Parts: sequence; C-alpha cells; structure tokens
Amino acid sequence: MSEEQEQGKDNYSANPNQKVYDTPHQVDHEVNVVKIYFAKQVPKMTWETKEDTYTVKNGGSVSDVKKKYEKKGRRSIQADKEDSVKLKAKESVKITWEEEVQAKKADGSPDFDFEKINSTTIKKKVWVVAHCEGASGKLSVEIHENKQTNAENVYENPVKFLDSEEEKSKIEFTINGTLVYSKEITMRPKSDEDLKKLIDKLNKRDDTNAFLYFKAEVTGTEDEVKFPDETHEFLNKDNERFEIRYCNCGNKYDITCTRYSKRYGPAYWGSKKLENYSDWDTLIEDKKITAEEKAILVGMSENEGKLDSVQSYDWDLSGEQMILTAGAMQKTVDHTGKGEFTTQVEEFKAQHPEKYDELFVSCGWTVDAGILYYKDPADPKAEKITGNTLSNKIRENCKESLFGKTVECKPLQPIVNAVIDKVFQEKQVVDFIKRLKEVVLPLTPTGYSYKLSDYLLSKLGKATALDHHINRPGYVEDDFGAALGRFFAKKDANTAKENKTKKEGEKLEKLSRNPADWGDMHGKYEKEILDDYGNARRGTDMDKRYEKMEKNSNLSS
Repeated sequence: MSEEQEQGKDNYSANPNQKVYDTPHQVDHEVNVVKIYFAKQVPKMTWETKEDTYTVKNGGSVSDVKKKYEKKGRRSIQADKEDSVKLKAKESVKITWEEEVQAKKADGSPDFDFEKINSTTIKKKVWVVAHCEGASGKLSVEIHENKQTNAENVYENPVKFLDSEEEKSKIEFTINGTLVYSKEITMRPKSDEDLKKLIDKLNKRDDTNAFLYFKAEVTGTEDEVKFPDETHEFLNKDNERFEIRYCNCGNKYDITCTRYSKRYGPAYWGSKKLENYSDWDTLIEDKKITAEEKAILVGMSENEGKLDSVQSYDWDLSGEQMILTAGAMQKTVDHTGKGEFTTQVEEFKAQHPEKYDELFVSCGWTVDAGILYYKDPADPKAEKITGNTLSNKIRENCKESLFGKTVECKPLQPIVNAVIDKVFQEKQVVDFIKRLKEVVLPLTPTGYSYKLSDYLLSKLGKATALDHHINRPGYVEDDFGAALGRFFAKKDANTAKENKTKKEGEKLEKLSRNPADWGDMHGKYEKEILDDYGNARRGTDMDKRYEKMEKNSNLSS
C-alpha cells in the first residue's frame, strides 16, 4: 500500500464530542498546518435505525412496551400506536429506535476517530495526528523535549521513536488534500541499551516524566505555507505540552518472605495509614465524603492493612491460594483471577485510562472481562497468566529458609507502586465509603424487616458492620440477625418477668422490633446489640478487632 493510500485509509471524521477539532477546509495555493497532536484511536460511532415487533404477554400500555426498549446507546424510541393505548394479551406493537453502533469504512472494516491525549508512558504506542490543508508538499514533524526547570534534557532532540520496527526521528506525510494525516509510533528507541539509558535519566528526576512538543516544516511546494506562529511548534505552550512518564514498576520496594498458617508468601507491609491520607480535606470539601464517614473509615482501618500494603500468602474460602491482597480495604484477587481488587482495577481502568496504562499495563498487569492477568513486560515471549499459575509465580521465591528476608517478587512490585499512587489511593478511599453506604448499611439482617442503617446510628456500629463485611461479607446478615434474636429474647424474657407482678391493664408490651420506636433508648440498645455482635460474629479474631474499635477515639460518640 502506498503512503498516499495509507493516509487516505485513516481519514478523520470529526467527532461531535471533540469540539477542539474543527473540520479543516482547503484554500487554493495554500498549505496551512492547523494543528498537530498525540492521539489514540477510538471507535467512530453512528446512529443506526432498528426495529422490532413486540408481542404483549399480559396487557399493559404502549408506553410500558417502549420502556422495555430503553437502554444506554438508544434514542428516538417510537411505536406504531399512541403511548396511552391499552394492549391486550398477544397483541403486537412495532417498535423503532436509533441505536449507537460503530461505523464502518467502505470496505466493511470498523471505522475509528482520533481522540487527543495528554500523556503516555515509555514503550507505549501512540498516534501522531496532523491537520493540514493543502494539495502539495511534504510535512515533516519532529518530536522535541522541553526540559522545563530541569538542568538537562532526558531525550536527545529530536526524540527517537519506532515506526513499526524502524527507529526514526522524523515523521513525514505527503500532503495530498487528505486534510488529516496520522501515523502510529512507539515511544522508545530501538535498542534496549538506549532505552535503559533513557530510563536511568528519568529515574534521577523527582518525577519520572518529561514533556514533549512538535516542531514541523513543509517542503516541496510552491504554495504559500502557513503555521499558527513563527515557531512552527505545536504543544509547546504552558499546560499544552505532552507528558511522557516512565513507571519503574516499583523495583525499590522491599518485599519480605512471610508465613501464615504454615504457608509462605511475599508481603509488603506498607507505611501509609489511612488516617494519614493526604487528601481527606479535599474529599470532604468536594462532598465526596463527610467528616463522620472519615472517622468511621480511619477508626475501622486500624484492623486492616495500610493504603500501600500488598501480600500473597493467604488463601480463599475454597482452600485455593489467593493471587494477592492489596490496599487499605485488603481487597483480594482469588484463585480464578477474579475478586474485589480485580473489580477495583477494572473500574479504575474506565475512570482513569491513562493512569491505568501507566500503573498497570506498562508493568505487565491487565484486567480483561473481570479477570486480572500478568505478563512479564521484559520478556517478549512471555504469555499472560492468571489463576494458580500466577499465584505460584508470585510465591516462587518464598520458602522456609528465606522466612523474614527480603526476596525478589517482580509481579508484586507494580501493585505496590499502584496502590501508593495518589489517584489510586483516592479510588481506595471513595470505594471504602461507597461500600459502607451502598452495600453494607442497606443489608437486612436475617429474620428481620429493617435495614442495618435503621439499627446502626453510631460510628462504632457502622464501623463494626463494615469491618465484618470486608472480611466475611456472606456472614453479616446472618450474624447480625442472630445478635438481634438474642437481644430481643433477653428483652422479652425481662418483660415477661416484670409482667408477672403486674395487674391486667398494667402489663408492659414487648420491645418494638422497629428501631425507629426506640427513641432515647436507641443508643443504649444499639450498644447492647453491638457488644454481642462485635464479639460473636464469625471471622478471624473478630473479638479482638471489635475491642480495638471500641477503644478508638475516632469511633467514640
């Protein structure tokens, strides 16, 4: 395929959500280099008309049928009858709608747009996209580093990169009226030795990053050449420069061989307590959490790991080895590659794709369809692994003779590096409180009609339920329900005893099962229930954990 054909294949169609990309237009006898930027490919979406015939089962109205077709990526849902029409069983309604689907090129292959990005990591592939009006000439683009306040550059200008497997320092486009030109490159020099030198320079900086920009020239045309300014530079103004980072995958963390119930595995115990998280005030100011919720998390977290703790010595309830456990909430990846930490990373991937690439992908960790995988990034022949194969690899250097000693554990290093990251730490904290509010407090104790949130009004109560749910989520409803049963049985027995001395008409009623009726006695009753539940709930060292929370000043009334 010729260069002209290749460029034509990547013609850009303006994405309506990317307002920065104005559709360029041609002016005779003029070459105008409008903009150049780094980008990623994203599916080009279009609206396609769909239709279906729905046969009613049990009656209802047309508007009820239309609601069944509502979902993300659909619009303009219409029926061949008025919304208010009442339908009978077996009657049919024709429904039409527009559905968002990926557009296709003339040859039937999926079509893509380009979306501007502001950063990447070394060794990653990126697209260089140029908007250029004109019909003749050659556009040459070099990448340079702006050293900012650093004493010297990390890169030698112009920056070297890979075009397929060939090392280059210049991107060239033949100007032919295409309007938008694109080229995918890999952000690294060809030789591993040059790459190592580059990484060594980056590691000497406080922040392992550099800032890049473009410098462009147009040759081979008799038309007037225009640039936005006389510098011929793009992305070289404040807050515009492209950031390139290097994740060293955490080689500096001391990981120790430890033992738990006669099983050996690696652990990084961490140093960052949840109470010392640096952005509490910002989260409270932004109304992501409340001061009370902060107190609950800090008070309860003394029972859990540090924000940056990571280990792989535990096993799941089936008796299989856990792949790993990480973070302040000690979220796990079980023997299948699934688990709460996997879910957390998958959500992080959607919320912060560039950070996900930096912290996980560039260091060998990926999440796909709810399963966490690892592939040694330094071994081009390595395959991605999960399950027992991965847990065995993580634990391969841990044995009795190395107990208590620092060991090499390459796969865990980037996990430590990730959970230390400021953005991922915020994810941990927000997930913590989300779990309390959206998962734990709405639970209904077994045998009762009211939610935990109705019974637990104190910080200690909420922390105790959260503490249990983190460790034994399947037991919370049953164990709290059992504690309520013992509480009400005791109260009913006391009431029955008192009633033996009372006349008819003076007898006391049993204590209401509705905690909203407890009034001023709610605090006293809640503490009685907690003292039983906190000590009796199933799990490891639950009585000791409850005692620690009782003594924690953050959880006092």
